[in-house]
Amino acid sequence: MLDDTKPRSVRPWPDGDSPAGCPYLDSLLACHHPDQTSSSCRTKRVGAALSAWLVIVGLVSFEWLNLCAAEAPSTTRAVGPSLIKPAASTDTGLLLQPPLDLSRFTTAEFMALSSTVGKDRIHKKWTNPVVALPPHDREGVRGLTESEIKRYMMQARQLFDSGSAVPISDVGLISTQEDVIRRPMLNHIAAFSNSVVRVYLLVQKTSTDSGWGYYSIVQDLTTSPPNDYFAELKKEDVKFEGISCYKCHSSGPLAIHPAREDLVSDPLLAAALSKHIAEQPLSRFQFPKHETPPPYGKPLALRFCSKCHDADGDRLPLFRTHSHPIRILVDFGYMPPNRRLTPSEVTELKAWLDEKP
Repeated sequence: MLDDTKPRSVRPWPDGDSPAGCPYLDSLLACHHPDQTSSSCRTKRVGAALSAWLVIVGLVSFEWLNLCAAEAPSTTRAVGPSLIKPAASTDTGLLLQPPLDLSRFTTAEFMALSSTVGKDRIHKKWTNPVVALPPHDREGVRGLTESEIKRYMMQARQLFDSGSAVPISDVGLISTQEDVIRRPMLNHIAAFSNSVVRVYLLVQKTSTDSGWGYYSIVQDLTTSPPNDYFAELKKEDVKFEGISCYKCHSSGPLAIHPAREDLVSDPLLAAALSKHIAEQPLSRFQFPKHETPPPYGKPLALRFCSKCHDADGDRLPLFRTHSHPIRILVDFGYMPPNRRLTPSEVTELKAWLDEKP
């Protein structure tokens, strides 16, 4: 029990000094003692008390503002993947035709044409670029059946058509540049996944077409290595494709590369989806049973390419049938990913691409 008959120090700090050596608080505490009863001390107490009160109010207000600032929701999006570098030819001489001039194709035209797929299906708010699919209904599955692959493809289409996907809309670089079409190719690309599959949906048409085509890729993650299935979706029919898709897709889905900086609906979503694609496992292209892969000859063996694109590399080997994406991605500075080829390396690559089989 405390003895109230004895004078007590009201200083709560052991060394007798107020925090930060505050003179106003020190003065107040010095007079706040039973022996200090003079009028001068009373005057000092009143002045010191007022000064201390003002200091405390200021400190509390400052801390309150700091607390509010710390707890207030940020209006800035969290730092995510780097935005995709705008497409610009580096004039390597690899392109068979000059870069397609899209200067007359306006942003407004892109938005209007993209919206013909259905405004309720695109421009979605998102927190995750990949839509989560329900768990697979067969536990411990090792190798999906073709029927299961087709169901996943149709499920992706149904989610897109119902407005439940998170598609990125753009004019694709590879499908627009150096193609027999030579017109803006409009894309809506969406990704889905669960523990057994990665599913991609491509809804596509040129700027002059009236209808949209649906295409899908399913990566079966239950096999080692994973198998990639490609198909065109026609109403309720799924037609597996091989040779026509393999020309561009040697190692699964391609990263997002808009043909121009303003021809993409959501640059952050495009970057996030490209990051998801870049993290895909090394997979194997699955040719459909009704197609026999033609002989593709010897793979590209130039070290600056085969360092990654090799049987034992991070990506599968490249053949001359892949010349279209090779020419585009190298000339526009996307490949190799961390540097540009030297003039002598470009010469070597061009000779290999131009060599007749």
